[in-house]
Amino acid sequence: MSYSYKMLFISLLFLQACNLEREVNIELPDYKNQPVVECYLEAGKPYRLLLSQSFAYFDQFDFDNPAAALINDAIVIVRYKDQEVILNNQIFLDLETGKVANYGSTTLVPEDFNEDFFLEISLKDGTLLSAQTKLLPVVPIDSVIVEFNPSGTKARALTYFTENQNQINWYRRMLNFGSLDSIPLQDFVLDDDFFDTSLGVFGSGFGFEEGDTLIHTLVHIEEPYYKYLNTLNQSISANINPFGQPGLIESNIMGTKPAIGIFTGLSLHRDTVIISK
Repeated sequence: MSYSYKMLFISLLFLQACNLEREVNIELPDYKNQPVVECYLEAGKPYRLLLSQSFAYFDQFDFDNPAAALINDAIVIVRYKDQEVILNNQIFLDLETGKVANYGSTTLVPEDFNEDFFLEISLKDGTLLSAQTKLLPVVPIDSVIVEFNPSGTKARALTYFTENQNQINWYRRMLNFGSLDSIPLQDFVLDDDFFDTSLGVFGSGFGFEEGDTLIHTLVHIEEPYYKYLNTLNQSISANINPFGQPGLIESNIMGTKPAIGIFTGLSLHRDTVIISK
C-alpha cells in the first residue's frame, strides 16, 4: 500500500471516531400573519376574490379544516367608473378550473381596456387594503400545429401568436392535459424580449398520442402580475432548498399593515386541440 493510501485510510479511521453531529439552535424572528389577497378580473365573468392569511413556515396547518385560513367578515368593494360592486362573503367554486373564492358577486366584469379598476378591503380589525389594475387587450392564439415524430407514434404541439413589438408585453403560457383543473404541463411567465420577431411560438415535446386533449392558454398580463408570479415561484423554491435565501414576494396590494397578493386583470385566449393525424 502506497504512503498516500495509508494516510487516507488513517484519516478515515479518525473521522469515524469523531462525533460529527452537533445541534444548532437558531433563533427565528416572530412571524406575524399577513392578509393574502388574490383577485383576478376576467371580462364577462363574475367578480371573485380569495382573502386568506399567511402562516409561518413551522406553523401547524389544519388540513382537516382549510377554511380556517380564510379571512371572513371583511368589506370588499371593487370600483369601476361610477360603479361600486360589493363582493359578498360566501364560498364560490369554479367547477371548470377548481378554483375557490370566499368573496364574490353576480355582477360581470365589463370588457373595458381603458378604465382602471380599484379594490378596497376593510378587515374587522380596522386594516385597510387597496390595489389598482386594468384589463389588457386579448392577444389571440393564431393557430396550434400538431406534428408527429418520424415513427408517427408521438406528437408535439406548437402554439403560434402575433407579438406586438411596438409595445412592451408580458405573457403567461399554460398547457393543460385533458382538463383545466389538471396540473399544467407548462406554466410560466415571460416578457417579449423572449421573441426576436413578431411571430411568437411555444412548443411542447413529443409526448402525446392520437386522441389526447391539450388545452392551450395565452394570457396577456400586466408587469405587476409578472413580477408577482416570478417572485412567488422563487419563494417556493427557497422554501424547499435548505441553502436558499428567503424570497420576497412582490405584491401590488397596499395597506395600513403588510399584506401580500395580487389584484389584476386576466385577458386570455384559449384553444383546445385533440391530437389527430
